[in-house]
Amino acid sequence: MRATLSLLITICVQLPAGLTIPVKRGDLLKRQSETPDDGQLGCISMKRAAGEYFYVSDGSSEVCGMYMLGQPDTLLQIEFTQFTIECETGGLVALVDGWELQSEFFPNIQDTGDTFEARYKTFCGVNSPAQVYVASQNVALIQFRVPEAGQGFRVRMSYLHNPQPCNVMLMPTAGVVTLKNYGERRNCTASIIYPENILMLSVDIGVTSRGTTVATESGLSVRCHNEAGADYVEYLYGNGLDVSYMGRKRAFCGLRSKADRRSVTLGCQNSAVRLVSSGLYYNSITFSLSKPTAEEIAAFSPQC
Repeated sequence: MRATLSLLITICVQLPAGLTIPVKRGDLLKRQSETPDDGQLGCISMKRAAGEYFYVSDGSSEVCGMYMLGQPDTLLQIEFTQFTIECETGGLVALVDGWELQSEFFPNIQDTGDTFEARYKTFCGVNSPAQVYVASQNVALIQFRVPEAGQGFRVRMSYLHNPQPCNVMLMPTAGVVTLKNYGERRNCTASIIYPENILMLSVDIGVTSRGTTVATESGLSVRCHNEAGADYVEYLYGNGLDVSYMGRKRAFCGLRSKADRRSVTLGCQNSAVRLVSSGLYYNSITFSLSKPTAEEIAAFSPQC
């Protein structure tokens, strides 16, 4: 049974049956360890380990969230094993394919091509939702409001291998990442919830097409449009999850196997590397992440 709340999210259009979690990005990162080892969820939790988790309401009517994060090459699989949340008292659970934070979504809805309704499902009642849900990437979110004391839910979180990861959420302080379009017409984003230094290691964007072997280096370019649209990568910075609201530090295409001599600092709360693909080429970029110094963040321009 579905329920409709008077509380709505607004992101360009008004969305039905929404729950807004009143938590800021910094609060989420600081509170990710609040969940006890026995699997009981607090109001705001971030979970990375597969297993069963449960929530039992203390009678509070606040909106809460369970943020789930897997490895970049995984898909999250979610199954409710127990569920008792009365619709009549205003209880509701929403399952989000991706993350929502401060009314911004990852992955960007425009980039995925999915409708909001396809990514946002709501439930209430006394029977567990029968379907096993698989997210489209390595993150998912359960938003919930359970005002009736003693009611709640139990959920099993597990992972499936993703052979072609595209949109990924990352939380490392250092590492190497590769984004590919696998020859498809789609946009892929690596989103990092920290300021980052991005060092390009190799790039092949808008060059290698089906049946084409490139033997020489052609260098990088900012002229990345073609008859099918455009193929390029961009480095983005901002204070939210939605790439359409982020500023651009750098954008380019071309072929290069040598690493940049210097990294690019993205000094805001969120960093992103976004690969845009027309479908004419097999695009890929490999880059490394490292934590910027306080001086590099202070020197970052433009300001966040």
